[in-house]
Amino acid sequence: MRLFQTARECTVTIERTLTAEEEFKRASDLLRGDLAEQLGNVRPSIEGASEHLLKFHGIYAQDNRDVRRERTLAGEDLEHIFMVRVAIPGGRLSREQWLALDDVAGDIADGSIRLTTRQAVQFHGVLKHGLRPMAARLNEHLMTSFAACGDVVRNTVMCPSLLVAGNNDRLVAMAEHIARTFKPATRAHWEIFVEGDKAASSEPDEEHEFYGSTYLPRKFKIAIASANENCVDVLAQDLGLVPMVHHELGEGFNVVVAGGLGRSYANPDTFARLADPLTFVTYDEVDDLIRAVLATYRDLGDRTNRRRARMKYLAADAGFEHFRQEIEQRFTRPLRDPLPLDFADADDHLGWHESVDGTWQLGLRVAAGRVRDLEEGRGIRSALREIAAVANVEFLITAQQDILISAIAPEERDVVVAVLAVNGVRLVEDLGAVERSALACPALPTCGQALAEAERRLDGVVEMVQSELNDRGLQRRPLQLRMTGCPNGCARPAVAEVGIVGRTKNTYDLFLGGGPRGDRLAVLHQEKVKLEDLAGILRPLLDRWKLEGLDGEAFGDFYVRLLDA
Repeated sequence: MRLFQTARECTVTIERTLTAEEEFKRASDLLRGDLAEQLGNVRPSIEGASEHLLKFHGIYAQDNRDVRRERTLAGEDLEHIFMVRVAIPGGRLSREQWLALDDVAGDIADGSIRLTTRQAVQFHGVLKHGLRPMAARLNEHLMTSFAACGDVVRNTVMCPSLLVAGNNDRLVAMAEHIARTFKPATRAHWEIFVEGDKAASSEPDEEHEFYGSTYLPRKFKIAIASANENCVDVLAQDLGLVPMVHHELGEGFNVVVAGGLGRSYANPDTFARLADPLTFVTYDEVDDLIRAVLATYRDLGDRTNRRRARMKYLAADAGFEHFRQEIEQRFTRPLRDPLPLDFADADDHLGWHESVDGTWQLGLRVAAGRVRDLEEGRGIRSALREIAAVANVEFLITAQQDILISAIAPEERDVVVAVLAVNGVRLVEDLGAVERSALACPALPTCGQALAEAERRLDGVVEMVQSELNDRGLQRRPLQLRMTGCPNGCARPAVAEVGIVGRTKNTYDLFLGGGPRGDRLAVLHQEKVKLEDLAGILRPLLDRWKLEGLDGEAFGDFYVRLLDA
């Protein structure tokens, strides 16, 4: 167990044992480095420290791992490509923005738009010479990849039901407000990627005090959940806000902190952790509270070990009460007791829903979040493009990698349905119970962290598990399944009823017992499982669920009850 350090002690340690990434940040001139020069040369890659700085600009350097071996054997350079992540606060997009993203997908990326579990958009297969044109196009439509990655506050996720409530303008605007307030202040991204060069200016560039010149120890995730259901997995976040009404103070937020799901194999010092309730704050206090949490993490987070640099480890090592005191000191006023939380099962927001203003919303399933046509000119990408072109609608990306078409006028419902039908897009009534909620990360061939397949094997795994349910007459029972290629947990398997996590090229660790409320961690059921053996492992548990499960009891709840028996 690490001993908790004071801010002064931690600063001394940082100065002596900084990681390489900390040195890169410190010497970067507020995230500039030599990116402008490297973007201007003919090499297909970004090298050295600037490859790390790219992440702050929402860009990951990758290569096509499907051809890595054959190119290496042939003595050829890797097939260098880039992933670009566009931060979409709350997942909310205008029709013009969606059309711009679709154009980028076809003109600069690999022809697909990938929706993430943080309501962002990712483009894959981008070549280096496409990075600046993409940034310029995004900027024209009030979008950016800046701060979608890196050691900063990431894209803020928000429950879609809060965004379409229509009766609380402050709440609807909250995700955008947080994104604007806590985005890094440096002009580096616009100078280098949008304007195309490092701009000469007599005005010194400055950064927010809660970032400083070395920003945060690692990434920082914020979510805004509904008080009624937890579709955003708010307890898996560094900081979560849950709108509630205080009996004395009125409207505000319950705040939870220090959650996170990623871990490292063969390192028991890393683990998943659910957030703890911290306090209740009013609207006027939200910014100060977030600043206090960020400052605590900035000052005390581990900058000597990237694997343990997340805020959850700071809280775990210090003890939560001590951690809370550090936040309270920086908040400069007493923290109130939080209100009780009691989430219902998460809503996937699929299907038709009428909004309070009389318009309609239609939630569509997007398998593994990959918006693309499976045949030329026909599929979900074509359907969404046509709907955006002919109907005055908006789009919402969900934390389940799905998309909602909102603000549909009653007279345009038939048009939307017709376009979807022509393009073979299935509605919620056509989905299987497992398919409806299954998540997967991209994994191979693009992610450099992937140990195994995920997205490309998801359909087969879903079909296999659904077949086992069908054989037992359980075909309409919901079953939450999430699959990742490594233990970083981008698809949040650590809180799933069935979590499948890549361990080696051909095996996975199987976690069971999370739940649809997102308030319980799954436990390791079996290590190094081959996918072809998965059905046989689940089969006896499904048999018992059918025979011994209580009326309406979720599989995760049943599994935990078995463990406790």
